[in-house]
Amino acid sequence: MADKTKNGIKLRMEKQERMMTRLGFEHRRNDALVDIWSLSHIVWAMLLAWVMSPLIALTIMVLWEPLEVLVLSPLLARYGFVFGFESVRNSLSDILFDVIGVFLGAFVLAKYVEPPFFLF
Repeated sequence: MADKTKNGIKLRMEKQERMMTRLGFEHRRNDALVDIWSLSHIVWAMLLAWVMSPLIALTIMVLWEPLEVLVLSPLLARYGFVFGFESVRNSLSDILFDVIGVFLGAFVLAKYVEPPFFLF
């Protein structure tokens, strides 16, 4: 079963790479464990966890990854935008940075600064 899932992910990644090449993009898939977007994940997760429940904030941030890779990236690639063209390794590291950001927002930032509002 795990092999089937790995093969399916690999096939989707290869299909996306072929589509990007066909559109004239010689952009490489982001395979970095840490990049500038890691900081973005920490900051957004921190802010969300500051103004809402940490569990809801983490859920939003974790659900963003498959949406980014499986939906937004191929959709935007059709219009010439390179977005979310990342590997599973990079997506998993982004989720780790989301966890760090939620922790910082919920247990550090909220302790010292009162949020201006609270959503959920």
